[in-house]
Amino acid sequence: MPELERPGGLVLAYETTGDPSMPAVILLHGFTSDARMWQAQVRALAEDYFVITPDLRGHGQSDPPADAASAVMDDFAQDVLALFDALEVELGVLVGCSFGGMIAAQFAVNWPERLAGLVLSDASAAYDHPSYDDAYRHREARMLESEQLVERFGAGELGKRAAARVSDPFLASALRDRYARMSTEGYLAASRVRRERPDLLPVLAERLTMPVLICTGSEDPVHSASLAMATELSGARVVTFRDKGHGLPAVAPEAFSETLLAFLADIESGSPIAARITI
Repeated sequence: MPELERPGGLVLAYETTGDPSMPAVILLHGFTSDARMWQAQVRALAEDYFVITPDLRGHGQSDPPADAASAVMDDFAQDVLALFDALEVELGVLVGCSFGGMIAAQFAVNWPERLAGLVLSDASAAYDHPSYDDAYRHREARMLESEQLVERFGAGELGKRAAARVSDPFLASALRDRYARMSTEGYLAASRVRRERPDLLPVLAERLTMPVLICTGSEDPVHSASLAMATELSGARVVTFRDKGHGLPAVAPEAFSETLLAFLADIESGSPIAARITI
């Protein structure tokens, strides 16, 4: 994978696919995942777009931060900005899933002028809000327990325990590999940043001046948090995927890719964006 060096010597790995002269689409993966999660979307986009898929710091082949305790959300957003600049992307569409969506939202609030469009899937704009339901809170409690386990035994042990709960040998092996590719420092930094990130909900309407697509699964524990974003963004397109859980680009790859391509086409044609859709 190509690499980009950041201040302090931290190295980010990324892939590019397609013609650099075409409109740029940057895909940010979720927590504990890496750029490989976007394979279906890269195939769908590559003919008409310049697709950029980084491994976030501490994930995949990218270095972890030197000090997990001092990491902040702006570090991740600045990495994306540096990638825009290094690849000479003046204007692009940023797509983020889960933790990648949190980073994408921060980027959009910081530098809205760099975005032709924003896609937030399985994501939230604040760690907590009164409108979040019990499913969200139970998920976050489990994630905090996982963080504490990683602090004691390392990211690899979490992967082994997750794999032990999966009956399919192929999926179990993939889970072990996924966590083995992630350093303990990277896990802890990202986990803490998720919890301590700024509350962006109050500024979304003012700062997100670009077309916005929010994708959410009806069975996703983060669904209520995604709807809280939608409440702040009356001009957004909100697509609910019926009977789908967390991680739509992976659990509903064809439907997600079709939804993304339709959104991109509407941006390019100047068609209306605002809608509430269930598929």
